[in-house]
Amino acid sequence: MAGKNTKKETKQNQTPESEKFYLAGTVTTALYGKRQFANGKSDKEDKYRLSLKCTKKAIEGLKEAAEPFYVDVEDKWLPEWLTEETNEDGGYINLSSSYPFPVGEYVNGEIQNRGMLQEFLTENGGNINGSEVVALVSIKPGAIYPAALLIKKLKKQDIGSMFKADDNGFMEAFGEELPF
Repeated sequence: MAGKNTKKETKQNQTPESEKFYLAGTVTTALYGKRQFANGKSDKEDKYRLSLKCTKKAIEGLKEAAEPFYVDVEDKWLPEWLTEETNEDGGYINLSSSYPFPVGEYVNGEIQNRGMLQEFLTENGGNINGSEVVALVSIKPGAIYPAALLIKKLKKQDIGSMFKADDNGFMEAFGEELPF
C-alpha cells in the first residue's frame, strides 16, 4: 500500500545506514591478530585492530556521532566510551575490522599513500605506538570500524629503542648477572 510506513522504512528515516567520523588520537595498538590480555584471555579471532588514546573532546564528538546508531542495542553490547562519562584526560577507543584498511601519511602538506595496515606495519618494524593519527571510522547500527588511518607524526618503535645503546645501558638493564 502506498503511503504506509513499514518498520524498516521508519527505522531508516530515523537513523542513516552509516556515518563517517574523523577521530584524532595517539596509537596505543595497531596490529593484525588477536590481543592477549593480562587475565589470560584473548580475542576470539584475528582482526585488524587499532586502539587510540583520545582527548575528551574527541571522545565526546564520537559519542555524539555514534549515539543514534546504538539506540536499539542491548546495554551489555554498548561500548564503555559511549556509556561512561569521559575523564578530563580523555580515554581509549578500541576498534577492529575483519577487513584491511588503508594508511596514509601526512608529509610536507600532502597525504602520501602508504598501503594497507599490515604492509605498513611490516615496513615500519611492526610497531607504530605513540604515533599521532586521525582515524576515519565507519559507524553503523551497533558497531564502529576503522576505515582508514592518516598518520600526522609517525613514531616507530623497535627493540633498540627500548634500551640504551651503550655498554653501560646494557649493564644497567641486566645488572651484574648476565642471562648468558
